[in-house]
Amino acid sequence: MEQTLEIFFAQGLPGFENLHHFNLSHAFEGTELYYLQSTEEADICFLCINPFQYTKNYEFVLTETTQEELEIKGLEEVAVFNIVNINGSLEQATVNLQAPVIINIALGKGTQLILNDAALSIRESLKSLLQGTVAK
Repeated sequence: MEQTLEIFFAQGLPGFENLHHFNLSHAFEGTELYYLQSTEEADICFLCINPFQYTKNYEFVLTETTQEELEIKGLEEVAVFNIVNINGSLEQATVNLQAPVIINIALGKGTQLILNDAALSIRESLKSLLQGTVAK
């Protein structure tokens, strides 16, 4: 991924439907943590992680509708991120596996999917994800 990738969310993000333009960049050099920063409201920034850097047990179906919306032609164009929730400290941080952010990195288009999969947690421990112990 480039230093900073500009992403357009046609529908915004859940709870932030009025915001459509974000930048995705590494949060800290040498880590797989990312910032998804609104370019329209400076106070809106999400810490994200690429789950596939840490586990192979995370999977879901990318619907045809999503593929069409993001104009995805092949898997090499797709990047997946999950939002990290810092609950007071990094030790208590959780990852929302129920709502992945899907990005067509070739076109800079994104969406956040809401999955209805009871096997995926909305509060998966970041620690367990980083240790590769997430099971599905």
